[in-house]
Amino acid sequence: MNEIVLRLITEDELDAAIKLEQKCYSPEAAATMAGFQFRYKHYRSFFWSAWLGDQLVGITNGIRTSQTDCGDEMKGNQADFFEGNNFCILTIAVDAHYRGRGIGTLLLRKLIEQCSSSHIETIILMCEEHLIPFYESEQFESRGVSASTHGGIVWHEMRRVLHTMEHLTE
Repeated sequence: MNEIVLRLITEDELDAAIKLEQKCYSPEAAATMAGFQFRYKHYRSFFWSAWLGDQLVGITNGIRTSQTDCGDEMKGNQADFFEGNNFCILTIAVDAHYRGRGIGTLLLRKLIEQCSSSHIETIILMCEEHLIPFYESEQFESRGVSASTHGGIVWHEMRRVLHTMEHLTE
């Protein structure tokens, strides 16, 4: 079997990315093409893809923000957050045929690495309850049930602190 290759997605691959998103999430919870185009345009360095040969098998992306929680408003255009100190993961999607092979973990770690090198202070996300252990295994902490009702799903807030300003208080 070929090795999984992680790389930034290209604009001409956004159609394949949105199709994967729509296969992995319910119609009510999936991002739109307009959402993906916005994320690609403004947060391209955080839009990672996983490939097995010429097949797209996973994606991850999100937005910078000054928010400390991932509310429903994160799904739209967040023009005032381009330089926020936090990052909200909006998608981690792996093709159902390739789950259980560590692709989601590879994508999450690559995104964490990108956030760290971009001086992001905290990564936040919302996930379904069954995914809490996955994120906890990557040093995210559960913050309880989210106020979000996006897609009619009970979401749980998670966060991982990367950088703090502690040196300024010493």
